[in-house]
Amino acid sequence: MPRVVYGCCIIAKTPFLIGLAAALAAGSAGAAKCKTDKDCSAGLVCQSGTCVAKSAAAPPASTAPATTTTPQGGVNTGRVAWGQIGLYDIGFSVTVPGFGTVSSSSGYFGLNAGAAVNVMQLAPDLPLAAWAQAAIILASGGSYFPLNAGAAVRYDKLPVQILGGLGFTLMPSTASGAPTPVGVAIMAMGILPLPQVDPHFSAVGQLAYHFLNNGFSLFTLTVGGGWAF
Repeated sequence: MPRVVYGCCIIAKTPFLIGLAAALAAGSAGAAKCKTDKDCSAGLVCQSGTCVAKSAAAPPASTAPATTTTPQGGVNTGRVAWGQIGLYDIGFSVTVPGFGTVSSSSGYFGLNAGAAVNVMQLAPDLPLAAWAQAAIILASGGSYFPLNAGAAVRYDKLPVQILGGLGFTLMPSTASGAPTPVGVAIMAMGILPLPQVDPHFSAVGQLAYHFLNNGFSLFTLTVGGGWAF
């Protein structure tokens, strides 16, 4: 009788043993080594050198922009925001038939706020940045609001970092009946890190010229502070 009982138990456990062996074989196949998803079987992806089920794969970790230290000890995140005050010289020219072109300009106080963000590397030490800026010019007869956006290159290996490039300019105003000039801006900015104040802080200076339609032009010379964020 004991032999019969043992034989029945072995027969009863056979399907379980077969299923366990199949599961172990599947697990072994799922743990296969890989370099890319193409090295894995259908339904599996390559993660950390091992084939795993898609549902078990961890989402890729987000990577923050690289942060470096300038020669002066300041923080360089590839992103900088600024605020500035300075001179805004608005030029205007008109062609008078039979007389020629008459030009004039007036200088006013203004202030601006803007930011630049590195978007890609053109060379190891030369990133391409996107920049944008908004300003207010406190002119007589109405205020002007130059708005700029464009692309620039940034060189960070000098004591004074250089940011320079081109942008699009739109200059609406509050003056009654005044046109809204549009055009192209040429901008250059110097960024001097001041880690003795704060590792993120810098002094900034900007020089720009805006070629506008409707007879307008704009020259700006501004200074202020910047912050690496």
